[in-house]
Amino acid sequence: MRKYGEERFEPQRFTLRCAEVERRGQWVDVYLDMQLAEGEILPPGLTEPSVLAICVPEGDVVQVVLLDEGLDCEFQLVPEEEAYVRAFVRDRCAALVRGL
Repeated sequence: MRKYGEERFEPQRFTLRCAEVERRGQWVDVYLDMQLAEGEILPPGLTEPSVLAICVPEGDVVQVVLLDEGLDCEFQLVPEEEAYVRAFVRDRCAALVRGL
């Protein structure tokens, strides 16, 4: 995780849990709770991260947004973290998305 515009970053290790799935027009929003792995430290200014994965009804992720305290924030996931989120949604949440 890094602030927008930062060039230096270290990918963080974390686990995810599918917290909520809801239909919004042509999109399906998948809200994921995030738990940092032991020993990982949040970047300064990020207090309660979670993730919003915006999907098409077939289950494919079209956008991943890092949230802080449930709101869009000035931080973003780095490519490795985003790939992990996309794989998690595909493997663990896609059936819920397609079921709406």
